[in-house]
Amino acid sequence: MAKKPNVLLICADHWPASLLGCAGHPAIQTPTLDQLAANGTRFTNTYSECPVCIPARRTLMTGTTPRTHGDRVFQETLPMPDLPTMADAFKAAGYQAYAVGKLHVYPQRNRIGFDDVILDEEGRQIYGVVDDYELFLGDQGYAGRYFEHGMSNNEYSYRPWFLPEETHATNWAANQMCRVIKRRDPDRPSFWYLSFRHPPLLPLQSYLDLYRDMGVEVDAPYAGSWTQEEDPCFSLQVDFDRGSKFTDEQIRGSLSTLCARKSITKYGLLSVRCEKKAYWITPLSALRRTMGICWAITTCGPSDSSSRIQRGFPCC
Repeated sequence: MAKKPNVLLICADHWPASLLGCAGHPAIQTPTLDQLAANGTRFTNTYSECPVCIPARRTLMTGTTPRTHGDRVFQETLPMPDLPTMADAFKAAGYQAYAVGKLHVYPQRNRIGFDDVILDEEGRQIYGVVDDYELFLGDQGYAGRYFEHGMSNNEYSYRPWFLPEETHATNWAANQMCRVIKRRDPDRPSFWYLSFRHPPLLPLQSYLDLYRDMGVEVDAPYAGSWTQEEDPCFSLQVDFDRGSKFTDEQIRGSLSTLCARKSITKYGLLSVRCEKKAYWITPLSALRRTMGICWAITTCGPSDSSSRIQRGFPCC
């Protein structure tokens, strides 16, 4: 057995720290994360360096601030800086390093130091790359059908997942990481990075039913007084206008679906099994067999309609 511990880093996009059972939320069901927090350490004062996807990920992977790595806003075609990455650091210490899911770097197939990346870029083919999740859907007979849900990648409308359960992006990513863990070189320690994507909100129908059957009451949407400015700057006005398109009832529905969507990550992040799929083995349970360390984090909070403006939330 390797003397150095194996490390699994699980990253979820758009997950506010308040949406955890262990954080006292009255509705969200996160039993395995709650157990992970109970058995380990929960960092309640940890914040994302930047509440925007790409800058937050660049900070995570380089250990530098947006001022150093060069992106404060959201520059999709900005190449990664010439800096050592987290994967580089682990490999320099003798680790094998593999990633599954979302990287959101440019060029898209840049492995940023990992030995291999099984990629899910949320359908961003505009830069010339077909990711591995799209290839998987094609292999299953669903080529080009992911966006039949009719929503954008950052939209907080919602509907149930419309293809077979095993083709859901969360299930796919968890299953791929299980395979990577099982195929590791046993003579070397491993660093694994599993990254789940953000909205559109497409929970499995069974998890929507779970919350509805439980009779969960979602909190009324809250908007701080600072969102009521009469003459906001242009960037704030854009987000105010976006939020103004939603009624309170629609916002409550979106938040309810957000709870359901985050709960479906039980397949890969929260649960040791899935209803009707007894053969599922999650990365978390697979890691236990390798005597390793597990970290669960989030890059940033959601573009939350409850405040009608984008905002960052603490990581956890």
